[in-house]
Amino acid sequence: MKTTPDNRKKRLGATAAVLGLCLILTGCTAHKTTNETTSTQSQTAAETGAVIDDLDTADVSGMDFAISDNDADATYSEAGATLITLSGSGATVNGNGATISDAVLTISKEGTYILSGSANDLQITVDADGANVKLVLKGATVANSNGPALYVKAADNVRITLADGTENALSDGSSYTLTDGDTEIDATIFSKDDLAINGSGSLTVTGNYKHGIVGKDDVAIASGNLTVTAASAGIVGKDSVRIAGGTLTVTAGSDGIRADNDEETDKGYITVGEATLIITAGNDGLQAETVLKLDGADVTVTAGGGANNANRSSDESYKGLKAGSDLYVNGGTYVLNTADDAIHSNGTVSVTGGTFTVATGDDAVHADTDLGISGGTMDVSTCYEGLEGSKIVIAGGQITLTASDDGLNAAGGNDSSQQGGFFGGDPFSSSTGSIEITGGYLYLTVEGDGVDSNGSVTQSGGIVLVSGPTNGGNGSLDYNGTYALTGGTLVALGSNGMAMNVSSAENQASFLTSVSGSAGESFAVLDANGNVVVAMTPTKAYQTAVVSAAGIQTGETYTIVTGGTVTGADANGYAESTSLSGGSEAATVSVTDAVTGAGGGMGGMGRMGGGPGMGMGGPGRQG
Repeated sequence: MKTTPDNRKKRLGATAAVLGLCLILTGCTAHKTTNETTSTQSQTAAETGAVIDDLDTADVSGMDFAISDNDADATYSEAGATLITLSGSGATVNGNGATISDAVLTISKEGTYILSGSANDLQITVDADGANVKLVLKGATVANSNGPALYVKAADNVRITLADGTENALSDGSSYTLTDGDTEIDATIFSKDDLAINGSGSLTVTGNYKHGIVGKDDVAIASGNLTVTAASAGIVGKDSVRIAGGTLTVTAGSDGIRADNDEETDKGYITVGEATLIITAGNDGLQAETVLKLDGADVTVTAGGGANNANRSSDESYKGLKAGSDLYVNGGTYVLNTADDAIHSNGTVSVTGGTFTVATGDDAVHADTDLGISGGTMDVSTCYEGLEGSKIVIAGGQITLTASDDGLNAAGGNDSSQQGGFFGGDPFSSSTGSIEITGGYLYLTVEGDGVDSNGSVTQSGGIVLVSGPTNGGNGSLDYNGTYALTGGTLVALGSNGMAMNVSSAENQASFLTSVSGSAGESFAVLDANGNVVVAMTPTKAYQTAVVSAAGIQTGETYTIVTGGTVTGADANGYAESTSLSGGSEAATVSVTDAVTGAGGGMGGMGRMGGGPGMGMGGPGRQG
């Protein structure tokens, strides 16, 4: 089911927003992630991991993300239980509360029912209004070619326990013959009431007709090894899907796992704890109509055939992690290969930790409103645009991405990039945007703009390294308002046609200069004593450089050396306050002002201009 911008939910005021976000994350505590590649001389990659206070978040006060003790309880006793042995199209019942008639096993009373054996063309029906029913699958196989294998018609809740060491299987047919005329039934396991799965055994669910597992209220998976294959959606919970543990392998013709209540703002959510999910979906991997919350999950998603299938029809949605309201990630491991956006929310995206490996045919991360990253490691090998949002806040984390368009894009940017790739442009809540960088480490390889804001950019910390573009129609920096820099490190190596410097700098200086260099050769800025102030290795050739770091100060002269060996450099060639051997002098720059070199707010023609302060080199040097 494709979520539209109209499904965005009512939001809290500023104070309530902070409280709500603290509730759903980790008590507003900080998490630190070890950065193995960034130089120890620099700000580390994921140094905060703290909740970002000022994100515009949804009201989650009515959402229960926990799984109850009863839903997680996999214990049972055969004493007092009803024992059911399946065979042929029938069953032998030893105990109370279950009857067999016309290939339908009906459970009508509260209690524990232990099923074993194998049956064909049998339907298990739970019709026990208001009852708590536990079904223990202990080596049970049910195949029903005429309808669902398990139909919960009426109950308070039904809990399926997978007995330890057993393998169980439920499957339906490719068409249904429904005796009670209920055309809503469309899944191998179909429940009109709350459904929970637990235990340490295995269950294979095959949905030949449409879906694998459908719950019209809440679906809770506490534990177990589940393999779900479905012609349409794999697992659907209307009000919620809550997964606390276990291993789920889902192969679905449409969405992998979905919660689709779009009528109540406190329902339609998905939460995943320390579970392992392996999802191959024809459409979206995980799709929540409201909130998608991930805490320590191990998730692998292939959606829409993967990044190499990005030129397919844009009428459908092929996203990895998708939320109609807000999306929160607090730790875990995520391998996302998607035709459409890898991570998408029609509201806010907040990432406080986790390890991400991403390949996508569209955006790596998109938020219609706010996008905040304060921890974790994100490696994006291919995308159309990298990080998109009306407001982007980077407070921590290590982000390395390669984009065929923009790296960071706030509210569509200044050019035509908001038109999007094969899937068209994603909408934003505002036509203006902002980017705020207070920490973290970013290495952006781009064909479009590196840091692109339709409004302003502020940088008070962090490390921002940009390689590209090579075409003159884009720039390493592109903003309509101001780029106010008060700290951190910025090195942007790109083309000269649309080059911009920051608009203001405090505590340190920033310069923009013309200088040429090749891909794969180090770029280093040396002070008057020959020490490396800052260095990086670009992945593309360049004609201009914007540089700001703590060691760049007004009244000093700096030398740019290319092709040398930088001591202590990380995998991206980045280092500060170190030494250099070899290389060729490419330019010298005299920093006469806090912002030296043309550029600033207006953008477009005349940014370079060749005016005063461009850092022209001496005779024979690249100016």
